[in-house]
Amino acid sequence: MNAEEAKGKSDISSDRMGMKHRVDQAIYVTFGSMNPQLSERTGFSNKDAEAIKSILPTLFEGDASSARPEGSMAVKKVIWWQHNSKSGQYSSAKVYSTLKVTSDGSYELEELDDLEPKEIDGF
Repeated sequence: MNAEEAKGKSDISSDRMGMKHRVDQAIYVTFGSMNPQLSERTGFSNKDAEAIKSILPTLFEGDASSARPEGSMAVKKVIWWQHNSKSGQYSSAKVYSTLKVTSDGSYELEELDDLEPKEIDGF
């Protein structure tokens, strides 16, 4: 009996053992950016950005839990764009729209003038 049943409610809540939802297989795509103006105020440097770039491919190594067993998640690819000026050549939305990922994990990258994406394999 769970806590809700003890209170007289008949709905089964998601805290009941065995009632969690599960995704057997998926490709997750996430985006991020670094803001030069904020970086100047916070002291975030190119060295910090390089550290993040080197760590992203190993993001899920040693990150096992009961909900995420060892080896169940992995970074397949990191795409890193670096603009040649503080203001950037393109908006984040324009850059992100150049990446098309399919459900099997394959992807296509459209080219933008003067902005070369670096493709980094996952660990």
